[in-house]
Amino acid sequence: MLTVILAAIPALTAPATASSAPAPGASRPVLISSTPHPEPAWFNADARLLVHTMPTVTGGRTTATTLLFTPRGKAPRGGWPVVAWAHGTTTPGNKDCAPSLTPDDLDGGLTRDGFASDYAWELGHLVNAGYAVVAPDFEGLGPRATTPLPYYSADSLARSLITGVQAARQAERTLSNSYVAVGHSDGGHAVLGVEAHAGEAPELRFAGTAALAPFTSIPKQVAAFERDAQTSPDPVTAANGRVNAQFNVALMAVGLAARQPFDPTTIMGPHLAEVLPRFAAQCSVGANAVIRQAVEAKPGSFAGYHPDWAANEAMRNFLAISDPGADPRFALRKPTFIAQGTNDAFVFEEVVTPFVATARQNGSPIDYRIYPGADHFSLIKASGEDLLDFLARRLPR
Repeated sequence: MLTVILAAIPALTAPATASSAPAPGASRPVLISSTPHPEPAWFNADARLLVHTMPTVTGGRTTATTLLFTPRGKAPRGGWPVVAWAHGTTTPGNKDCAPSLTPDDLDGGLTRDGFASDYAWELGHLVNAGYAVVAPDFEGLGPRATTPLPYYSADSLARSLITGVQAARQAERTLSNSYVAVGHSDGGHAVLGVEAHAGEAPELRFAGTAALAPFTSIPKQVAAFERDAQTSPDPVTAANGRVNAQFNVALMAVGLAARQPFDPTTIMGPHLAEVLPRFAAQCSVGANAVIRQAVEAKPGSFAGYHPDWAANEAMRNFLAISDPGADPRFALRKPTFIAQGTNDAFVFEEVVTPFVATARQNGSPIDYRIYPGADHFSLIKASGEDLLDFLARRLPR
């Protein structure tokens, strides 16, 4: 059965090894094309779709796509300051679930499928405030993708953002060389890794990080979902805990397998392993539904992730290089803004707050804001003005 599973999921068959860090300037992209692209009508910007090269997690090169929103009007002296925007989880592995292919919502199908993301609001909020917004489809996503999506790979995510900014400056000469990385959910996780790779683009000035509901400390997130599944008196919360614990481990399995050969049955039972092909082929909402249907079909007997899944050597190494919450020494040196809602049912405040505390103890200059009552997506509007205040300090004009 395992052979069938692996053959059915390209993301679980790509032989790969972790990429080594390119020398400064070595990862500079080649801009292939820059063409007009649809955008929400209320954006005061010109939108373009950039096609360019970027490094892959296998050490090669691939074709990537990035959206560029440039404010209309005269650029300030020094050029439009740049926000590199990192979207949240749009899919475990379907390249068509890309922000550039959903121009109305810019969220890879989240809003279309029932999770109103407010990503279009966020990008419009930024561009209308005078920031050029660079919004990449991550490696493995978008109309020109030829390699699997290496989900949750911190190096790939960072290079998607950095090469997106480099390509944008090739396409649009009115952009500043200064940028801040801003992201939500898995995008919030993504931007936490940009500082480590910023030196690969020495012509750029990396000015800081803003992470909204950062999807970090995955084993702790899974444990919190499992606790809800076992102890919550609310049947809906308990059911969601059962599903989302399995969902998160499945995401990590698919992400790891895009980097190197990996047998998912080493960390999960047959019931979860056998649905991975359908899971990986969906956009996020559909992928979650695949897990839910499988769990509910075998109440009390679903053979899902193993309790020691994160102790598996390959998985432990993957989390060590990709999850900042797995590194007790993790620290950032540039100013950082982190926002978290208390009612987030996907990224728990109880997990993010200790992560921030540890990073602060390690010397990270973090402005941490907790928004009472905000959930995973309402956090975006709740934190909107605080984000603009942070950007104004980091990208003065």
